[in-house]
Amino acid sequence: MKKYSLLLAILCGAFLMGCNKDEKGKGQREGTISLLDGSIIINSHPNVKITTLNSFPEGVATGTSSTTGKMGVKATGDDDPSHLRANDYRFKRVADVSTLTIDGVVVQATHVKIADNYAFVSYNEKGDPHRGGVVVYKFTIHEGSLEDVSVDVEPITSIEMSNAELSALDYYDGKLYMTGASSDKNFGYYYRTDKFNYAFFMVMEITPSMNFKADPPLAIKKLSSFQGTSIRVHKGLVYITTGDGTNNTDGGLYIYDANNFTLVKSILGKEYVRSVDVDDSGIYMMQSEPARLTKFNLDGSGEELIYHQAGEAMQQNAKSEILAWDKYVFVAENESGMRMLLKDNGAVNASLDAPGEDPENEVTNSVCMNSDPKKDSNGKIVQSNLLFLANGEKGIYWYDVMQDSDGKDWIVSSEDNSILVGTGSANFITSRGNIVFVADGLGGLRVLYIGFNSGSKPPPHDGCKDFMGFLYNGNDPAALLPEGRSVFRADANPIIKQLFQQPSVEAAANTVLNYIEIVKETPLYITYILEYAGWSNALGYFEIPAEVARTDQAEFNYWNNTIKPDMYTVVNKVNVLKDKYIVFNNIKDINRGGTLVPGSTYQIGGDNKIFKPGTRVVLFMCPNGWSAQNNRVEVTFTTGTTKQIFFMHKGLNKSTNIPYAAAYGKFAGAQINTFYSADCNSIVLCIEDYHMQGTDVDFNDVILSVSDNLKNEKVTGFVAPKWAVGERIDDSGELVIIPTEDLFNK
Repeated sequence: MKKYSLLLAILCGAFLMGCNKDEKGKGQREGTISLLDGSIIINSHPNVKITTLNSFPEGVATGTSSTTGKMGVKATGDDDPSHLRANDYRFKRVADVSTLTIDGVVVQATHVKIADNYAFVSYNEKGDPHRGGVVVYKFTIHEGSLEDVSVDVEPITSIEMSNAELSALDYYDGKLYMTGASSDKNFGYYYRTDKFNYAFFMVMEITPSMNFKADPPLAIKKLSSFQGTSIRVHKGLVYITTGDGTNNTDGGLYIYDANNFTLVKSILGKEYVRSVDVDDSGIYMMQSEPARLTKFNLDGSGEELIYHQAGEAMQQNAKSEILAWDKYVFVAENESGMRMLLKDNGAVNASLDAPGEDPENEVTNSVCMNSDPKKDSNGKIVQSNLLFLANGEKGIYWYDVMQDSDGKDWIVSSEDNSILVGTGSANFITSRGNIVFVADGLGGLRVLYIGFNSGSKPPPHDGCKDFMGFLYNGNDPAALLPEGRSVFRADANPIIKQLFQQPSVEAAANTVLNYIEIVKETPLYITYILEYAGWSNALGYFEIPAEVARTDQAEFNYWNNTIKPDMYTVVNKVNVLKDKYIVFNNIKDINRGGTLVPGSTYQIGGDNKIFKPGTRVVLFMCPNGWSAQNNRVEVTFTTGTTKQIFFMHKGLNKSTNIPYAAAYGKFAGAQINTFYSADCNSIVLCIEDYHMQGTDVDFNDVILSVSDNLKNEKVTGFVAPKWAVGERIDDSGELVIIPTEDLFNK
């Protein structure tokens, strides 16, 4: 990621004139215009290369944990919290743009501003000395199906500066407003023995065809401190922050008139200022080392520190963008992740952890929100609040900000919500409509198209909300699976006794599916219902083909000889589960530090996976398998309580010596119980993640459901368990057990 150039004084010092180019104004290239004695070169043929792409980068499960509190923004059109889910995004990489080359030196992309179908991109040299510029790109979308859509990206013009770099820019009313740093006197620099003030603010006029007007800048203003770090234009005023990298320079906030470029107000003496954003509610200024957020009135009065957190945003000289949106300010805090703060008082309403373990390169640099209408693959308009994070070498992550019926906002993740991992360093991200621009440092510029496989998937199992409330209701003893109450207790609900205890231990165990058997070609959908576990559990699956005999021994042999050798890789002597076997890498509710929301539904095996008749699908859990520290699912195949796979298939559990509930003398070998819910038209999985003597054995650590459709229709694609929880049959609303064959024959 880009660090601000704060050390030029060491290189130049009293030899300042040696830092300027001797050949300024000489040897002018064809198609260029020289301004300010050659300090600015307008180039009608920008030195960049466009690569047109047509690829779908594979999404990666981030495992990023989040916490969310009470919030309230405008609803997204779905007022039922059981339906809350992330949209079905699929990103298409349509173009890569090389970095800009100035004086034979490659400079990196730092900031992007989208205006209509144009993008202004700023560049600067990594490290010292100062060197940078701006390229204006035109992009044209050729729409069609998601597979056919394409985007042409064309460089229109550029400015190149051998002795000045740009960190940020904004476009407003035919003018481009820029801030950065320079050691050139043409940008206002002056040398003093006690201070090195490189920061400046510059304005250039843009023609209606989005070219730089061939005139000197409308304004160049000298600013204090090492670097101009951020700039915003709002309702006729320009707001600029300058960064203070040491204790002997004077950084802070400047406010200029956007039309006549006169200084309205300066608020200096603010150390480590990273960024600013402005909307009608006020000015928000972020400082680092540690993280701080200060709010001002639009005229710069009413200064109020609303957030101050020791130990956060401690990375020095780094890019840390903020975003004022609706009632919130999103703050990118580098190695500390992202904070979603209330504008009024700075209270933390949600946070996302840092994306990786490398505090230098795997950090959150930038945040943006796309609330624009977007088209799905069928041309239908999809409305969503799509939150993006630029996470350095971890690429970009995305989330939905969604609201439930209680007015509570959630940061909701898709199953695989990260791309561009390891392709560069995502420093800045911005998005409008269906387009995303990522300033990827020395990797240049990435252009993405936001697609949807089928828009926002409909919620599954519309008729089962009441049933799920009856299934689990905290420690309510009337619930089927109350918290902390063993399913083997004497006063258990008769339904639970039937499922777990009656008429005998053997018969009860036989009601549990070994697998989901496919009887006709079908997809399978899995829905998260609840999680009440202390551990971070992972869920996976594998398939047994039709030709394998339906015996425990034959199925164990297939798993042991064919599946097991392929299902993991060894990393530093640790077994790591391969992605293709993972359904959920971390089954954690959003209220408990995860990203899942009740009702979140995913297609097992991915969007195009169709299971063939005769296939048996075996689900398994790895208790405490998710390692947030290592960002992976870790497994073991020896005895133990954590990271030890257990299967819904009893035969596999016995064969692998899983620590099951033999000590109870009941239900041996099964930690995943199943039944068919007529109300939900799905198989319900009730999971105990630590099924040994001395635990609560309440089988509500994780509850999921599996269906072959997303409609309120009878299950036809797979075999249901022998026992089913039927419909409500009397005025008391009590549920009863009905044999599945009778249920289907009603």
